[in-house]
Amino acid sequence: MTERTGFRASFARECRFIARSPWDLAVVTWIPLLLCGMIAWQLSGGVIRELPVLLVAQDESAISRDLAIRIEAAPGLRLAGTVPDLASAQQLIRSHRAHAALLVPRETAERTLQGQAPVTLYFNASYPAAAAAIQREFGAVIDAANARQATDRIAPVLPQGSVRPAPVRAVIAIAWNAPASQEFQLVSLLHPALLHLIFMLAVVSAFGRELRDGSIGPWAPNLAGLAGKAAPYLAVFTGWAMLAIFWLAGVRGWHFAGSPLVLLTGYAMMYLAYLGVTLLMVGGTRTLSQSLSMTGLYAGASFAFAGAIFPLEQASAFARIWGNALPYTHFARLLARTWVAPGSGTALAGPILAMLAIALVTAIPGTLLYLRAARDPGSWGRR
Repeated sequence: MTERTGFRASFARECRFIARSPWDLAVVTWIPLLLCGMIAWQLSGGVIRELPVLLVAQDESAISRDLAIRIEAAPGLRLAGTVPDLASAQQLIRSHRAHAALLVPRETAERTLQGQAPVTLYFNASYPAAAAAIQREFGAVIDAANARQATDRIAPVLPQGSVRPAPVRAVIAIAWNAPASQEFQLVSLLHPALLHLIFMLAVVSAFGRELRDGSIGPWAPNLAGLAGKAAPYLAVFTGWAMLAIFWLAGVRGWHFAGSPLVLLTGYAMMYLAYLGVTLLMVGGTRTLSQSLSMTGLYAGASFAFAGAIFPLEQASAFARIWGNALPYTHFARLLARTWVAPGSGTALAGPILAMLAIALVTAIPGTLLYLRAARDPGSWGRR
């Protein structure tokens, strides 16, 4: 049997098995679609909106009423009610009926004529994303309220010429980070995180069941056979990668700063790297159940150690070493250099070469170990 014939026979054999096995077919079809679709739907709004907040209006003045109107008008906030004191606000926040409370203390109106009157925002820090959004929205609310107070109340009582427009106007521009949209930032990262985890589970199952079921005999794997067995999964999950890119760029309209072809190459390198890790796990343990458990530890925590949400620069030495041993970490860097901002040749080549290095370092010994296990009947039948 030639190498080409062995590849084609192994490829066709694996495709037939997937078609006959409902769960294996689900892993490469509707499960990725369901999980990626749920992520896309949940974050399609882009930003958090209508977070419930409370107003503790101890100063029943025009300032309190103005703040209430501005809170209700803010797109990210919703006025959940007005309460008389902080104890009532604390009870509502702890019961998850509100996320924050703005305290307007007594005599606030009088103190605005003497200087800045303090108003205090209390928020639930257990939900950092919501807390950050609330602080940002309240900053805009207070700025707008200050502008009105300066015009309507303070300017008339000061000498002419004392109040003038600010000489500098702040302009906020996003340069090297993603726009302030949770959809773009999280979906672009979560889709490949889900896909690489499902890919690894599917490939571990594909290679591990041959040893578990003792079906090595009729298969007689070699390099071409291994490649043919892995090819259907590489092809299917590359298709899912293309669909993920099309969803954000084509359907949702997010601007692609770099080259989609480079990003797709990064997907392929990431899958090859995880394929190498899979062969190393299955060949080293010779047990499907252990390999699946190791997959959960290795690939399941990739998102946390990738440095895309929590920077690795300030992390411990272990976190940095572990993060750089994960192909997804390098893919996340490539994602930032292709989608968010166009990277140079060196900046693009770095993550791709790192994933290729992981693929080679793991695939070579993994292939040798797996072929040795496949030719050893004592390794068959383990659960």
